[in-house]
Amino acid sequence: MIIACLSLFIWCIDANAETTTSRIFYVDNNGNDENSGTIHEPWKTIQKAADNTAPGDLVYVRGGIYPELVSIKNSGTAEDGYITFKAYPGETPVMDMNEQVIKKGNSAFFTINANYIVIDGFEMKNLITNGPEYYPNGILVMNQSNHIRLVQNDIHHIENHSKKGNAHGILIYGNASDPISDITIKDNNIHHLILGNSEALTLNGNVEKFTISDNVVHDNNNIGIDIAGFYGTCTGCIDQARNGTIKNNRVYLNSSKKNPSYAGHYAAGGIYVDGGKAVKILNNVVYKNDFGIELASERKGKTTSSVTVKNNNIFNNNGAGLLLGGAYTSNGGASKNIITNNAFSLNDIKHQGYGEITFQKYAKKNQIIDNKFYIKKKSTTIYPVPKKNPENTFKNNKTYFEFSIFPTYEYLSLSF
Repeated sequence: MIIACLSLFIWCIDANAETTTSRIFYVDNNGNDENSGTIHEPWKTIQKAADNTAPGDLVYVRGGIYPELVSIKNSGTAEDGYITFKAYPGETPVMDMNEQVIKKGNSAFFTINANYIVIDGFEMKNLITNGPEYYPNGILVMNQSNHIRLVQNDIHHIENHSKKGNAHGILIYGNASDPISDITIKDNNIHHLILGNSEALTLNGNVEKFTISDNVVHDNNNIGIDIAGFYGTCTGCIDQARNGTIKNNRVYLNSSKKNPSYAGHYAAGGIYVDGGKAVKILNNVVYKNDFGIELASERKGKTTSSVTVKNNNIFNNNGAGLLLGGAYTSNGGASKNIITNNAFSLNDIKHQGYGEITFQKYAKKNQIIDNKFYIKKKSTTIYPVPKKNPENTFKNNKTYFEFSIFPTYEYLSLSF
């Protein structure tokens, strides 16, 4: 950090691009878009601000209801700073469509086709549709957008009730030949979404260098966090989300049981790497989902690889705490992943035979090392058992039997 100060009076400029601000504007739903955008003459709409900002600008949005779908096309820069859209201190701007009819195709409270953008402190709700021709999102980032910060937002009741529908809380959609890169998704609450065939928080396609941290993702009717690849998102590109970190999140109560797209099946993972590569999944708490963590690919001949799953607490999921490999021979697989130092506790609560970890099709060269398993005496730890699974490595894992009241256990001297 470089600080420059004038000697005659205190005036310090932080040279960090993210915090440098050239101008401050204000939006108030009691304002007027013909105003100058000052605190005394605020604009009325967030879209007015989005159309009139430049690198380094900060837009404070006052508390109130904003029935807007905002398109951001103006970019910040590394030299002059981010363009920041931020809740006014102590107030919450609520973006609420109140079930208004929206256009077909993609719709989002914020659609970002720009660089160096911050969205901070908004509540987004009630973007509700019913049809496969609609695609609602809380936040949609697409094309070559980069250096995006999505922080401290509360996103809920984004809904598509169609059996063949799709919806997302946050979607990072790498659909261009150049990657979407440098994405931070932090301290958001993403919940009570009706997702159809999609997921609550998704990075899909040509996306790299991301951090998903300290979010709470819960009570959604499909997958919580999804890192996806090989879906034809882009052409002439790397169609695979990669080189990112998922850490310190709490992911729970994500289940497809009542999702009409899944006909009553328990199929939703808390965290799912579906064709992604080089992802670190660290220090998350993952519980009461259909599955805890899944490493697989739904595209035949494609693989989720080089993923590290470390120091996570995975418990009380309906099926396996961890799934590796495709469910069917028509799927892809999982290889060269490292599963280490995790705690797996009392998963497979629906007694479907998964155990704590299940290996499916095309799961090879994975390492299961230094994990702890807390199970009931008749429960399965790993299926199939390690001695019947020579294509993967098992080392220094320990199993504990439930002794009395969770989490007190009688130690079983078993290491594999």
